[in-house]
Amino acid sequence: MKTILEPAGSHILVVDTAEVTEISGIQLPDNTRQKEMLFGTVVFCGPNTVGTKSGDRVAYGPYAGKSVVMNGTEFRLMLEEQIEAYIRQVEDKV
Repeated sequence: MKTILEPAGSHILVVDTAEVTEISGIQLPDNTRQKEMLFGTVVFCGPNTVGTKSGDRVAYGPYAGKSVVMNGTEFRLMLEEQIEAYIRQVEDKV
């Protein structure tokens, strides 16, 4: 039997996406710079979420939500309202 973490209300479950910054050809991992914005992918939404769905890529502040580890994977459990932006792909119209 597998255990899952199902968000309640308007909570969502997000997996943080590691971002790498490059300065003059030198790559700096996340832990060497101050984070103002984090990015992640929504993996599960609570029943009362309005505009967010699984698979959405989102941006949020470093103190949003709480860190939870389930089945060896680290998730961020946060309110949908803590999302600051959605990352979307759009086609260029020339």
